[in-house]
Amino acid sequence: MNITKARVTKNIKEEPSNEHYDFWNIEATLLDKCPENATQFLADSTEIKALQVEAMRIDTTRTVVTIRTRRQSVLKPGDVIHLSTN
Repeated sequence: MNITKARVTKNIKEEPSNEHYDFWNIEATLLDKCPENATQFLADSTEIKALQVEAMRIDTTRTVVTIRTRRQSVLKPGDVIHLSTN
């Protein structure tokens, strides 16, 4: 398993007009090169303070990732997070 750093650029609600819909998207820019053999990223729920809904599928050309969560994360633009790859 490899760890890749990413800087948060956005933390936005998926359906802002629906107060009962509690899914959020954390958008982040990769700070490290994506490992060539990686197929998906997983965020540490204790670091992002929210439950990641599903693993992010990736390819080696991506520089921006979106982490879909249930509940709003405490992360704000500029925060650096660690993503594990498999």
